[in-house]
Amino acid sequence: MKKIVIIPARLDSERLPEKPLKLIGKKPMIEWTYKAACNSIADEVFVATDSNKIKKVVEEFKGKAVLTSDQHQTGTDRIFEVANNLDLQDEDVVINVQGDEPFIDPVDINNIFNSFLENEDSFPSKLESILNHEMTTLYSAHETLPVKNNSNEVKIKVDECISLDFSREVEGDTSDWFIHLGIYGYKFNCLKNFVKWQQSKRELESKLEQLRALDNGIMIKALPSKSLFHLGVDTKKDLEEANEIAKKF
Repeated sequence: MKKIVIIPARLDSERLPEKPLKLIGKKPMIEWTYKAACNSIADEVFVATDSNKIKKVVEEFKGKAVLTSDQHQTGTDRIFEVANNLDLQDEDVVINVQGDEPFIDPVDINNIFNSFLENEDSFPSKLESILNHEMTTLYSAHETLPVKNNSNEVKIKVDECISLDFSREVEGDTSDWFIHLGIYGYKFNCLKNFVKWQQSKRELESKLEQLRALDNGIMIKALPSKSLFHLGVDTKKDLEEANEIAKKF
């Protein structure tokens, strides 16, 4: 099984223009994410970008960057363009790590890869169905839902390591809802199918592409994250927080 990490990174961002190139400490954000991924068990790590400017920066710190189409609607479409040129087999695994996750823990990436290798003897009978999962994602087991209706914070409903739903807003009991972390592992065959499917109604309404997988019957395994810091950098305030966190490294 080949293990590939692809980091989608685009220059345009409504709330934080040229986000991947913003400095955290003395390094651009994309370098933090890339080097964290390189410290995992991945066989190869790539940045997928539609920007020559990002590609040049990645190559300056000796990273691998692939220039992709600027017509992609989602990050998943972008990573597929790169993965589809890597001579992968259906059972190989591709992980989509968001470029704005500078403090992603390599252990989290390893755990996603390993989730596709686990032996069925390690599961109780009632969880046998998860052996057929084609995707794996992460959630924060250390955080409650501070603001249930904060639409910028995606939530995941989990039942014994199975993803039941994703939402931007949660009503009523939140005991089985957690903060979702935007990293996904795909069997390559699943990734091929995913980009062929039409965007589902729920996906279009909520702008959550993982709902396309659920709506097409894909089993998504959910793992608790081991990361000490969970910060998707999306605003100037997030960037300031990231710079404070970087002082601890």
